Amino acid sequence: MEKHIFSDATWKWLQFDWHGDSKEKAELSRYTGKVSWQQHVDAAETNSLQMDTTNHDSLALWGSLIYVQEADEEEKKHLFHFFVREDTLLTTALDFKLLPTTTEKEILAKMKYATNAIEGFMILLGEIISVFLHKIDQYEVRLHDLLWQVKSHNDTKLLNKIAENRHEILVWKNFLIPFIEVKTGVLEAFGDKYAENMHFKRTSYRFERCQNLVRAYEEEIRGLIDFEDVVSSFRGNEIMKTLTVMTVLFTPVMALGALWGMNFESMPELKWKFGYASALILIVMSTLLVYVFLKAKGWTGDMLKSKKKQKYVD
Repeated sequence: MEKHIFSDATWKWLQFDWHGDSKEKAELSRYTGKVSWQQHVDAAETNSLQMDTTNHDSLALWGSLIYVQEADEEEKKHLFHFFVREDTLLTTALDFKLLPTTTEKEILAKMKYATNAIEGFMILLGEIISVFLHKIDQYEVRLHDLLWQVKSHNDTKLLNKIAENRHEILVWKNFLIPFIEVKTGVLEAFGDKYAENMHFKRTSYRFERCQNLVRAYEEEIRGLIDFEDVVSSFRGNEIMKTLTVMTVLFTPVMALGALWGMNFESMPELKWKFGYASALILIVMSTLLVYVFLKAKGWTGDMLKSKKKQKYVD
């Protein structure tokens, strides 16, 4: 167990090693009172939040938060547990080595300026969410590359990349929701007086920045998907149009070929001296007539035109 005392012994932060001896667990009742935080920690496997507001002198907030989550695999996550009173902050299962943007020493230095455990808890949440901001910056780079790949390589592989990025942004969105709930839970448990606190505001702004980034990137991904749908629909329509026009154009060839491919004994055309040439002329003329008809109706579009390679739809 690590114990840190701040603000002239006004409040303390205790970090428990849940795999330690039973004496540490026995000490919990000194800080949690009637709240069965130990049982909560033993049972918690995902995000949760609870509070005690029955008595002004025993206001408390406790729960669990996933503070590290990898986007590629659900099992790659780490959960820590917390208990907060105005003069006490308890945490367990919090590994600072998993927070690449900060250290325990830096967090302790910032907590020296907190006047109570609630402010200290908000500082801790703010530092944890900084890791998320670091990851979302890396995501921004990948998304920027994806935006320009749409212009040069619009294919099935790219659609798969778009789907992967959409899943990742959904993971980050899901990751943020419990932190927002905890922030609101602090005000619900301890009152609006903490809403004006500098540390609470700073962490709130950081949460808001994360939400705005996720919302903006989600809109970009949605735009990419809409764009891909438009391009795919256009390509599909062009393919179907081309197949239809080609089928109609070669209908005279197929019809006349089927006619003269019959094996009836009485077929006078087979004995004509110029029958073969006449058949070829008839086929060419009928095909040209069909093409002129389609062209006059404007049904061929630009599929038969010679054109330069386009940026998005070729």
